[in-house]
Amino acid sequence: MKLMSLLLLLFGLFCASCTSEYEERLNEAKVLKNRLETVRKSNMNTPGVNLSEEIAKINDDIHFLAVLSGNKELFLNEIFSDYNVNSFDGSQ
Repeated sequence: MKLMSLLLLLFGLFCASCTSEYEERLNEAKVLKNRLETVRKSNMNTPGVNLSEEIAKINDDIHFLAVLSGNKELFLNEIFSDYNVNSFDGSQ
């Protein structure tokens, strides 16, 4: 009985920690998405400067966080929900 209670407690703690790690990754990706939007706007406003490498790096970082999340498709849908559903790299 005590062992079962201990196992349930440990399982509950494990689930809680997974959720918080997912939320941390999601929040980090949202910050990256905001940065991506800023860089894209800067790239459009300054035609002499090419920020494609910076945009590619931010996209790679977001996709890496999506893989770490354990559910890449859901994660990317949450991050890019205001973009075209078929385009997770943010291009419209």
